[in-house]
Amino acid sequence: MGRVVAIGRVCALAGLAAVALVGCASDPDDVPIASVPVVAVTNPPSVVKTGVIVQVYALDNNFRARNTTVKVGDTVQWTNRGKNDHDVLPKVGNDWGVQIAGFHPKDTYEFTFTKPGVYAYYCSIHGAKAGSTTAGMIGTITVTG
Repeated sequence: MGRVVAIGRVCALAGLAAVALVGCASDPDDVPIASVPVVAVTNPPSVVKTGVIVQVYALDNNFRARNTTVKVGDTVQWTNRGKNDHDVLPKVGNDWGVQIAGFHPKDTYEFTFTKPGVYAYYCSIHGAKAGSTTAGMIGTITVTG
């Protein structure tokens, strides 16, 4: 009987050791797998980034350069060099752009254009409206093929 109790104690201690090794505290950055959204990629973009980064600066009353030309696959990087928060909002659609909460002084925002066209944008804090083409803090990105 003494031998059975001793074997039982050894098994119990081994079980506790295994639980101690496996049951370490989780890292605060751990995300449960069930909460991570699964996104199926059915048609990956066919545009290859060129590696070219074109700078546009948001100053306190205008974008510099106001009109910029890039090629498909180039990345435009807006940098807030003003003293105020700004935003970069497309005049058409909502596929790109950055809200005020993400564009404080010294912040940057990047977007790689994948289709040729003219992309007009504005900063809403200056009273510019989505349809304005002549007043306020506005700009255009012309993307060539």
